[in-house]
Amino acid sequence: MRRKTFAIFLLAIFLFNVVGYKLVVMLQEQKADTNLVAQINKKDYQSDDLFTLKIPINLPYQNNTAEFERVDGEVIVHNETYKFVQRKVANDTLYLQCIKHVEKNKLQQKANDYFGKTNDIAGNDNTKNSSGKNTAAAKYAAQDFISTFTAWHCNTFTAPLPSYLIKQFTSKGCEYLQLLIKPPQTV
Repeated sequence: MRRKTFAIFLLAIFLFNVVGYKLVVMLQEQKADTNLVAQINKKDYQSDDLFTLKIPINLPYQNNTAEFERVDGEVIVHNETYKFVQRKVANDTLYLQCIKHVEKNKLQQKANDYFGKTNDIAGNDNTKNSSGKNTAAAKYAAQDFISTFTAWHCNTFTAPLPSYLIKQFTSKGCEYLQLLIKPPQTV
C-alpha cells in the first residue's frame, strides 16, 4: 500500500513538472491581464508610461479618426510584452499607444527560471557538461514550439460557380423594345 501511495505521489510530482507549472503560470498571466485591462479601463495609468507605435498602412478605403479610441491587444517585442491602450488612424499611419505589461513580464521570467531549475538547465553561460556537449540544445522547451497566438486560415470553398440562364425577350410587352433594337431597313 505504501509503494502505491509513494508511486502516485512521484507521478503527481512528475506531472506537475511536465504540465502543472505551465497551467499555474497561464492562470496567473490571465489574472494579470484582467487586472491590467481593468486598470486601463479606469484610466488608472500615467500618460508618461505610454509610448506610441507608428505603423504605416496602405488601405484603399480607410477611415481617419480624429481622437484616440480604446483597443485591446498585446504585442511582444524583444521578449517584453506590451498591452495596447488606444489607437488612432491618421492618413496612412496607424498610431498605437501601448503600456508595458510589467507583471506579465515578471511572471514569464519566473516561469523560465523555474523551468531551467527543474530541468537542470544552466543559465545563459555556455559551459560544457562532462560528455563535452554544449547544453544549449537542452534549453529548448515545449513552449518554444507551441504557438500562443491564433493563426488566421483562409479556407477555399469548393462550391460550384453560379450559372445564369439567359432568355430571349419573348414577352409581348417587349415587342416595341425589340423593334427599337433592330437596325433600320433600307427601302
